[in-house]
Amino acid sequence: MGQDRAADFVRRFAEFWQAPVVEHLDTVLAPDARLSAPMVSTTYGLQAGKRTFADLFELMPDMTAEVHRWGATSDGVLIEFTVRGTASGAPISWQSVDRFVLNEDGLATERFTYFDSLPLVLALVRSPRTWPGFTRSRIKQMRR
Repeated sequence: MGQDRAADFVRRFAEFWQAPVVEHLDTVLAPDARLSAPMVSTTYGLQAGKRTFADLFELMPDMTAEVHRWGATSDGVLIEFTVRGTASGAPISWQSVDRFVLNEDGLATERFTYFDSLPLVLALVRSPRTWPGFTRSRIKQMRR
């Protein structure tokens, strides 16, 4: 994987997360993308990924992410970043690392997210205002 292709992907990833909009996921994800992350079901395909991100943005409408560092891999890129937002008025943030496999067009065909979900779960548990939104999000995912 070329350093230039990885750098271009990281630039687009960072731009997306400055003011994320579900409809712009196609700037980083391929139509056949597989997305895997803690606390959400694995999705297959861009449209399924958009539905999952729409649920997350409903729970945290001001969610953003800040890239700290990244590195090219043999088939893609690793990106370390912090996610921030509010859920039902309560501030929340966590550190994450995404591993992307990129295709020839520089779009992600696979995304594996790694983070310690315990701080996120504790923040949700400590803020009862988040419970209804989180419950709705989980029910939507289970119905799919």
